[in-house]
Amino acid sequence: MYYNDSNRYVKAIAFAPGHITGFVEFPTLMLDDPLLKGSRGAGVCISKGVTTEVHLYKYPYPYNTRRINISINGKPCSDADVSLYVVKEYLRLVDGCRFRLDIMHRADIPIGYGLGSSGAAALSLSYALNRALGLNLSNEEAARIAHKADLACRCGAGTVIAEYHGGLEMRLKAGAPGIGMVESIMDDVDDYKVLMLCISPYPTKEFLTNRIGMINGLGGKMLNILKESRSVETFLDLSFRFARSINFITDRAGRVIDALHGIGCKASVALFGETVFTIVSNDNAGKVEKVLAYYRDLYSNSNYNSCYSSAECHLLSCSIDKRGATIIEDTREPS
Repeated sequence: MYYNDSNRYVKAIAFAPGHITGFVEFPTLMLDDPLLKGSRGAGVCISKGVTTEVHLYKYPYPYNTRRINISINGKPCSDADVSLYVVKEYLRLVDGCRFRLDIMHRADIPIGYGLGSSGAAALSLSYALNRALGLNLSNEEAARIAHKADLACRCGAGTVIAEYHGGLEMRLKAGAPGIGMVESIMDDVDDYKVLMLCISPYPTKEFLTNRIGMINGLGGKMLNILKESRSVETFLDLSFRFARSINFITDRAGRVIDALHGIGCKASVALFGETVFTIVSNDNAGKVEKVLAYYRDLYSNSNYNSCYSSAECHLLSCSIDKRGATIIEDTREPS
């Protein structure tokens, strides 16, 4: 495919929501085709996520000259594996192009805490690159590139298809967008808040390496239960049971969950990070947030943290994102 856009400068901006996985199984990870690989399970997309700007400058340098700069939250990043994978996939689709690409990721979710930041970065970048390069891929095709990137870099297995769809969702069939199957648990989500206490990061690669054998089968059984109930309460109950069954609730997260249970609030941990999350009605969000704020301040205290990692503790309040990934802006200056 030839890049023949006559515009000398293009800016494209896209957004992809963050995502929390409540429970999961990986029935197809041993397959060769990455588009068939993925996960089944359930989770929720949140209104905070990753916004990616792509600035493309055409310049009259020697044939096939390309320069690519990537930054995350304003800091240059040379080891953004997922982003580099997406860029390389797009460079295979264009020939004879001389340009500079400035890629700027802005994450308003903490990275490494189980909120789907890698998938959101890959998906928003894929959408923005597709527009900037004028390739006219469908959103589904662009999302498939992001899905392959997330898998190849072992940062996720079903995050991208969830962030592509949005909402409080069940992934009923594993695979990339257009192959996997996603259904909403419920459509009326405007009256709910997602509250999260992000305690410490946890590498998804480590989880995917060490715990797959423990969870396959369990997630599928829980998915069948949720398909019948389709309620927030059941989703939270199953998520907690799942995390407890695979021994993924740390002491710190367990204390927070116990405190929330004490005020009648169901909660669990995000897979895969030391992050406590709950979904509550807007009316109850205030009292739940007070409990989470108490533990945020406690865990951020240097005396308390002396026995733990020094990672920053974050308290987030979000609505449920219903639209999934989207293009925000597409600006072109003619030659």
